[in-house]
Amino acid sequence: MTFGLVRLTLAACLAALPVSAQTAQTGTLRVTVVDPSNAVVVGATVSVTGAEPATSAVKVEPVRSSDTGVAIIANLAPGRYTVLAEFPGFETRTLPEVRIRPGENRQVALLTISKLEASVTVGQDKQQAAADPRMSFGTTLTREQIEALSDDPVTLQQQLQEMAGPGAVIRVDGFEGSPLPAKAQIRSIRISRDQFAAEFHTAGGVSIEIITQPGLGPIRYNMNTAVRGGEISARSPFVPVKGPEGNVRYGFGIGGGLIKNKSSFNINVFGSDAYDTPNLNVALPDGGARSEALRIRTPRANLFVNGQMDYAVSVDHTLRFGYNLTRFHNRNLGVGGYDLVERAFTNENTQHNVRVQHYGPIGRRAFTRSRLQVLTADVENQSATDAPTIRVNDAFTAGGAQTTGGDHGRRLNFGSDLDYVRGRHSMRTGIAVDAAWNRSDAASNYLGTYTFDGLDGFNARQATNYTKRVGDPRLSYRMFQAALYVQDDLKPVKNLTLSAGVRYELQTHVADTSNLAPRFGVTWAPFKGGQTTLRSSVGVFYDWLANGTYEQTLRVDGLRQQELNILNPSFPDPGTDGLIPPTNRYSLSDGYHMPRTTRVSTGIDQQLFKVARISGTYSYQRGSRLARGLNRNAPVDGVRPFPALRNFVEVVSDAASWQHQLQVDATVNPGALLPAFKGPRIAWKRTTVFLNYTRAALENDTDGPFSIPATGGLALERGPAANDIRQRINVSVNNQIVRNLLMGINLNAQSADAYTVLTGGDDNADGVFNDRPAGVGRNTRRALGQMNLNLFVGYQFAFGRTAPLPPGVGIFGGGNSAQVRTFDQGTARYRLQLFVTANNLTNRPNFSGYSGTLTSPFFGQATSVRDMRKIDVGMGLTF
Repeated sequence: MTFGLVRLTLAACLAALPVSAQTAQTGTLRVTVVDPSNAVVVGATVSVTGAEPATSAVKVEPVRSSDTGVAIIANLAPGRYTVLAEFPGFETRTLPEVRIRPGENRQVALLTISKLEASVTVGQDKQQAAADPRMSFGTTLTREQIEALSDDPVTLQQQLQEMAGPGAVIRVDGFEGSPLPAKAQIRSIRISRDQFAAEFHTAGGVSIEIITQPGLGPIRYNMNTAVRGGEISARSPFVPVKGPEGNVRYGFGIGGGLIKNKSSFNINVFGSDAYDTPNLNVALPDGGARSEALRIRTPRANLFVNGQMDYAVSVDHTLRFGYNLTRFHNRNLGVGGYDLVERAFTNENTQHNVRVQHYGPIGRRAFTRSRLQVLTADVENQSATDAPTIRVNDAFTAGGAQTTGGDHGRRLNFGSDLDYVRGRHSMRTGIAVDAAWNRSDAASNYLGTYTFDGLDGFNARQATNYTKRVGDPRLSYRMFQAALYVQDDLKPVKNLTLSAGVRYELQTHVADTSNLAPRFGVTWAPFKGGQTTLRSSVGVFYDWLANGTYEQTLRVDGLRQQELNILNPSFPDPGTDGLIPPTNRYSLSDGYHMPRTTRVSTGIDQQLFKVARISGTYSYQRGSRLARGLNRNAPVDGVRPFPALRNFVEVVSDAASWQHQLQVDATVNPGALLPAFKGPRIAWKRTTVFLNYTRAALENDTDGPFSIPATGGLALERGPAANDIRQRINVSVNNQIVRNLLMGINLNAQSADAYTVLTGGDDNADGVFNDRPAGVGRNTRRALGQMNLNLFVGYQFAFGRTAPLPPGVGIFGGGNSAQVRTFDQGTARYRLQLFVTANNLTNRPNFSGYSGTLTSPFFGQATSVRDMRKIDVGMGLTF
């Protein structure tokens, strides 16, 4: 069924496209431009001139090769022609006496390296490139910038997140959730912002797009390791003595060619063995407090395996196969903060991921990219102690974690894009399908939980509430979601692009099928030099019903499982033997709709003095149909409509959100202004500054799909969202001023997040502890801001020589800053990188865990601190 939909979609889109004006009396020449390593060359100039009287009379304009390396020249009279393919840094390739016949004609132009260069500016129309909506408002890392990053995958991921800013999603070869590949495997990295095209599911997100390539030439090896000792890590200010900790990371890989100019591969293994000591910070029933590092360790063992192979089916078509294994084994989780030692539990998580991709041209003007991913995930939890839970709100929590069993999922993702270029139109149509099969036997709260308002209630043995889940926790279900989209980027003139598209989404278990999402954008480069790009967009976006939300409504539906809810129970025996007390029930509304976001944005992207690229975007997002909990059995004058139930929570979609946001991003190369110090050993030009700043205000009237409004309705619930952080700033400086000495400094800071003041009791006797003092809204209190200074220092040695390979070639940079980079991949036989990383170098205490409960001894205070200073030392070796 899935592949039938794909064929139907592609056929419909192609049928709607304009029919070629070419007649049976003319021919089309299709030239694929490649380099010595058989990689396609993007942006090459292909010229065609007549080689006989019958063909020389017609003037043919030069054509540039597309992102697939293909240049297409249509409407050629039959006869003989001379074809020239040119690209900076390569020798001009001449194909003499090329005979064109009616219909389609194909040629391959192999370019040879003329000389090895650090960089050459691509000769392209800067104004036209600046008006490309897919390339503007983003940052593409140059080869030098990639080389300045750490070889260690953990540090590399942190560096990329710091460059892109908070919330950036990493995609590896188009797939989310894949572990980061070894740096030697990375071909290009691009940070994309303000996404609005129909192919995107999320509104205005930031993504880090990583494109990989298997090894070329002879087999090469790489390895890396890093260690952290607790002796040089800092102590939390909440404990007098720091507990022990340690972290050992390791990795190794192998890659290279399998069949010359046909197939290559990479296999990388990465893992870590770490432990730390949880810190306890509780208030005791006798009025005292306990803040100390516990005498237990929290061990974590992680393993990542990544394999990849490319196979060239033909000059134009490539198959890519990939496999990922991810395994986590964590013990003594759930301990620390308010939670005592007996709250510990073990978690095991294993995931397998198999990927297949195909990309290549179809006919003369189309290009297709298809991807298939199959995932399996198995998660198991087990409590260290089987005992009821005792929770004194924001004072301490004792008893067992009450978690056992796990979740087992099987998931299939399929996507296919078809690009079609004709004249001023660049069209993309595609399909995305996600099918999931889930089975769960996870059980929680099966021994019951007592909740006390505060320490006084606990000392008096007067619990406010008792809950317990009974019944069979086993369940299974399926989830299917799909999207179809089409987009046309029209260039009425070379410096203006009008982007119009529409996306349609549907999902099982959601009855509403009217999820049509139109998108429109304008990208304009007003000046000839292409230094300035202006862009505006408007669009509608939808969000999926989360698996966890649907699963909860299945599990506690009043039949499969029931959640007992007893007000003012006796302690320590609630007295439920032989009785059926009122229970909670959860359901999904028949009228549930997918959450919808309408987003409007406008921005400017500006180059300054050839050293900086700065972009600023303002956006307004209006969220509607957000999920929240509606208590169908709320007390009315102290009486419940359904006496056999306590709370009947129905997930409905009538909540809303409002967001204003200004985002500024900049990439600066200050060394370009310094004429001195540009020697082979010391050069200021090898310095790059990445900056992003966000100022935003986010309000909503819901805390999630099962959150019941404390006031009974939404009218008085509007307030700052829990993640309403007004300002964020990230500044990253990477440099190799001294060749082979790598240094990266990152400063990230944010203003305070919000939290809600609660009375600590169940004032309306509904069994939910979300009651606020009279006249107090949601999230009216603010914590303290956060700030971190992180440092990476490395030095790499390159020695030994091997037979040189064909240089790697790639286009780096967008708009008028696009460059072709050629670099010798076989000069150094060995490369050794030694590095040190320091997180929170200044050891600033970033406090968190603020209590908003009035009955807590910690009211208005922080109860924990985020990571204090940690230092890692490591090395990477390639040979």
